[in-house]
Amino acid sequence: MDLFLSSLDTLARLDVLLALLVGSIGGVIIGAIPGVGAAVAIAILLPATFSFDPIVGLTVLLGIYGSSMYGGAIPAILINTPGTAVNALTTYDGYPMTQKGQARRALSLAYSASFFGGILSILCLIFLSPVLAWVAPMFGSREIFLAALLGIILVVLAHRGQVFAAGMLASFGIFLNSVGLEPVRYSRRYAFDQSWLASGVDLIVVVLGLFAISQAFLLLVDKDDAPKAQRVEGSLFSGLKELFRFKRVATVSSGFGVLMGMIPGVGEFTAQFLSYTYARRTSKTPEEFGKGSPEGLIASEAA
Repeated sequence: MDLFLSSLDTLARLDVLLALLVGSIGGVIIGAIPGVGAAVAIAILLPATFSFDPIVGLTVLLGIYGSSMYGGAIPAILINTPGTAVNALTTYDGYPMTQKGQARRALSLAYSASFFGGILSILCLIFLSPVLAWVAPMFGSREIFLAALLGIILVVLAHRGQVFAAGMLASFGIFLNSVGLEPVRYSRRYAFDQSWLASGVDLIVVVLGLFAISQAFLLLVDKDDAPKAQRVEGSLFSGLKELFRFKRVATVSSGFGVLMGMIPGVGEFTAQFLSYTYARRTSKTPEEFGKGSPEGLIASEAA
């Protein structure tokens, strides 16, 4: 508790608060630019933080990383193109809500769910760190394989009515991930003597290509009519009130995020599809998922 209170005292410093503000705002802007992402921004800004006080530099980088996850939801909701790879699932219900004229509501729900999930995960990190540190090393290669297999199954189950197509795309994704140097013997797989394939296929390039390029083709094929502009109305903080209507989904999804986040090599995609599948299975209106369901949006962003 003494360490926790001393940490709060450090965070209350003016320079640390300013660094947190700048990092958070910059993270939202960076996350909203498709293809950039937190990793690229941190790699660019890391040399600049060497001249800062360590706590100030770390706060800037953490602010960028945390807020970019929400920033990636902005283009995912408004133009059906995820800003970062982790916002791909947000397009399922975020963009349909925008088409219904509920863009502000979708943005507010995404912000509120991301905020709730972040706060819950921070509390778990503070109070459950000894437990997490004890559990995480127990996951070996077999457990990680089973967790990855669970993620693939959830990807298929999450696309009701399109199970075959989802299974084929999941298999194609596994194939793409196998291209390049394998990590044990460093032998080339499916590189076909092409040096540029040795490093494999980048996940962000694949995700953004699937969403952004497909959306661009749709715009080319559709009639060349300018869409009627709609005002984005309402309070950005109204989603916090609406979040309490779906507090069960938000809490469980955040719990999935914490659980999957502490398992090495699993990551947020399994947590997202696990929470999304759970939300649809337990929803009173499962037919709305993929058509603008607030529960689906909350499940994706909270995880």
